[in-house]
Amino acid sequence: MQTVELLDGEPERPHEDVLEAARSRRRLRWWLVGPAVLLVVVLGAVQWVLRSREEAQITRLAAVDGVVAQVDGPLDVRRRYSEADARLLFGSQGSELVRGADGSLTYEWRTDSGGDPLWSRQLLGPVPALAGALSVFGASRCEPDVGPDADVSSATRVVCLVTDGGVKTLDTDGSAELVAATTAFVEVLDTATGTPLAHWPAPSAQTFTLLGGQIVVGAAEQAADVFTSRAVLTGEIRWTHVVPIASGEVAADLTWRQIDASRAGELVALRTSTGDVQLVSADGQVVRDWSGDQGSSRGVEVDPTGRIILESWDAAGSETVTILTSDGHTSAVGTLQGALLSAQVDDGSVRLLLTTDQALHAWDPDTGSQRWSSTEVSGGASSVLVVRGHLYVLGSGGVAALDGRTGATLWRMRPDRGLMPAMLLTDAHHLLVGYEPSAGDAEPLLVAYDFEGGTEVSRAPYPDGIDHLAIWGGKLIGYGDASGELAELG
Repeated sequence: MQTVELLDGEPERPHEDVLEAARSRRRLRWWLVGPAVLLVVVLGAVQWVLRSREEAQITRLAAVDGVVAQVDGPLDVRRRYSEADARLLFGSQGSELVRGADGSLTYEWRTDSGGDPLWSRQLLGPVPALAGALSVFGASRCEPDVGPDADVSSATRVVCLVTDGGVKTLDTDGSAELVAATTAFVEVLDTATGTPLAHWPAPSAQTFTLLGGQIVVGAAEQAADVFTSRAVLTGEIRWTHVVPIASGEVAADLTWRQIDASRAGELVALRTSTGDVQLVSADGQVVRDWSGDQGSSRGVEVDPTGRIILESWDAAGSETVTILTSDGHTSAVGTLQGALLSAQVDDGSVRLLLTTDQALHAWDPDTGSQRWSSTEVSGGASSVLVVRGHLYVLGSGGVAALDGRTGATLWRMRPDRGLMPAMLLTDAHHLLVGYEPSAGDAEPLLVAYDFEGGTEVSRAPYPDGIDHLAIWGGKLIGYGDASGELAELG
């Protein structure tokens, strides 16, 4: 048994030097342990901030046009598309002109890219000369009568040019036969019900475009290309523009003459059967005329800002682009070397106008002054993404990341032997490159890279039967040459 002694009065206080020693030991423990704890807290806070910032950047990038849904792990087929599904998927919104096996044409109205048509109307009955063709390429086309930036669903009428002619494909080997048109007419339909609003003849018409309540129709005649503006509902002629064609400049057979009319801002771009380009105002006045420039050919398009882009090629194949204002005058940017290259994804972090030839050229989009050029991607660039101040560029020689301000190379990646880079895309988390076989028995791959350093993160083979990739409506689409399969991947 242990004896416990009880003492009266206050307990004896420890000696002061003992207390001081204890306090010193506590202070020592704090100086040893405290900074380590603080370091852990600070590092954790920094990691949280960086992680939050990265997640915010991913969220912002995921909302940019052209970015696909996250690709995580093996590439799988999420949905297979039938031929009818594919037509809806890749067709024009609300503008489906369907050709029957008997050569007939039916217009189906939709306000989105899926689902059953809200209504349909046959525009052309059976055409025996076109029956049984694998496909038919011809002038027949329908276009909702709205402005270039308007929602298709806001259209109140649809304008169609219908002919019974065209080039029909006879076999999978590409053999074709030209079927001359015997009739051509314009039909206008109400988008609410499909009820016909107008029907009038358009002899020899090969092309049309809509502009401010009028339709400009183009037809090739023996000694001229004739473009005529008419009132959409009555067909009443407003003006006629004739481009003379000298004998011997083009084929005598009118059915082989190719002309085109398209909208360019508030102007109409006309391409003649000799390949010349003119810009014409809404009242039929010639604003710009590049006819007779031997050894050159041109094309016209409109960029998202409404500026008109004139692309020119000389006899040697060298290309330039001229930036015009929406009324057809030369802008401050002027003429630039190379072919215009538009970014498939652009998060707005760098404002540049890009062109490509044997190098990638970056220009000030307001003044046309050159910012930089890069030959890092051999053979010129075929596609580019603008993300977080950097340009990710695809060319035949591989992929390169460039600083958007200086053009300096940040990193580059060359393909594996037997593979060539064919597709550049992003799911907001990584840079994705689709590689296709160039030789041997290599298999196509989708490879993910880290944006900052180009480190490979993952690689996934394409599903069986899929040879190529495309992007449509934010979806990753795969298709096969031999199988003819079209599928959504993820």
